[in-house]
Amino acid sequence: MADAPLLSARNVKVHLRVHGRIVKAVDGVDLDVLPGQCVGIVGESGSGKSTLGRAMTRLLPNVEIAELSGSVRFGTEDVLAMSPDRMRALRRHRGLSMVFQDPLSYLNPTLRVDRQMAEALRHLLDRRAVQDKSAELLLQVGLSDTARILRLYPHELSGGMRQRVLIAMALAPDPQILVADEPTTALDATVQYQVIQTLRRLNKERNLAMLIITHDLGMVAELCDQVYVMNGGKVVEAADVFTLFDAPKHEYTASLLAAARRLHQTKALGEPV
Repeated sequence: MADAPLLSARNVKVHLRVHGRIVKAVDGVDLDVLPGQCVGIVGESGSGKSTLGRAMTRLLPNVEIAELSGSVRFGTEDVLAMSPDRMRALRRHRGLSMVFQDPLSYLNPTLRVDRQMAEALRHLLDRRAVQDKSAELLLQVGLSDTARILRLYPHELSGGMRQRVLIAMALAPDPQILVADEPTTALDATVQYQVIQTLRRLNKERNLAMLIITHDLGMVAELCDQVYVMNGGKVVEAADVFTLFDAPKHEYTASLLAAARRLHQTKALGEPV
């Protein structure tokens, strides 16, 4: 029998009230993530992909919401109907974790990495256990000089190191699913590749389900098993990654792939982009 979805969205709607008008940021989306599966949500800016990811983790920005409806089931529970206490518990242990695109906005600039890791590991009561687990998590995300890194402040880290520290903190509660919103934005190509390989390794070694939100089709090709293409708040195409790239059915998907190919060819020729 096929695995039941670990995370399942049904008819999710997120309508926002912006300057007196209703914006249908997400408008009736269905989506499944199976245990151990890496799922991509891809689309241009404004397609609704980040709003969907935030709705599925109950981390919507502080905006006026005209409608939030549908269901997002994590196992047998509906995330959208959970109490705040239950939602916090789900984030703190064996539930959902999220990685955002700008680590400097989510890391505390006044605290060293060890203090921030300790906060993420607050379920461990022994100080030595926290230190050991912090070092272990940094190693898992590809940061080897753990003793030095733990003593640094976020501004003393490179962009790629900050992103991997954020991933390490997201792994601290031992989540069953990691939601990553544009995790390689603003990183140079070499560091992007390193972060993508880190995510791929975590997916395989930990059997960690992932939901990757991105406009980068190259990242989707590297990481994802299943892909949902969003445009105008709706999923216009859903397919496994091979079918999507080889035989896209929707004209919007085909246009995204054509644009990505043109960009790749332009970069290969060394022309300005």
